[in-house]
Amino acid sequence: MKYYELVDYYKRDVNFVFDEEKNDLDYFVLSEGHPVIYNHPIYYTIDKIDSYIDKYDLLPTLGPLLVSKKFRNTFSYLENSELQFFDVVITDKKGNQINNFFALNITNTLECLDLNKSVIETTRYGIKEMKKIFFLTDALNNFSIVRMKEHKSYIVVTEEFKNICEKSNLKGIRFLSEGDSIYTNV
Repeated sequence: MKYYELVDYYKRDVNFVFDEEKNDLDYFVLSEGHPVIYNHPIYYTIDKIDSYIDKYDLLPTLGPLLVSKKFRNTFSYLENSELQFFDVVITDKKGNQINNFFALNITNTLECLDLNKSVIETTRYGIKEMKKIFFLTDALNNFSIVRMKEHKSYIVVTEEFKNICEKSNLKGIRFLSEGDSIYTNV
């Protein structure tokens, strides 16, 4: 089985930021890879709401991922078993708001990193830098999307998940293959 790291792509270099002052939910709760019970909107801030935002199905975030209604509809069959969606309010500096995106909680975390093949360096501050990632064979079991237990900010998907994204023409999503690296000296 082939696996990919799911990453966002957006026209400009910006992040939609989880608003720690407005939210009464801890930012890290939605990055642990467990189901969460929460019945309120989740607030994000941004410098400005771009006119082209609706052309994207995955937005870059500091906090839980933001996905479109199209993304939610595409993967509705995974809701409650692998994914949770929470209502969102995005506010810019001028007070403009939109609420047509959802915060995504990936509810499963698995060990899936092949430590023997992957290239990982530890900085002098103890932070792990993943220079090249390889996944364990059959690591995702029967799941389509998981958080990597070894580094929970990494989201790993199956080839089937990737193919559904591509067939559905979801925008703002890239898939990094095993062994892909932004580093040239690895």
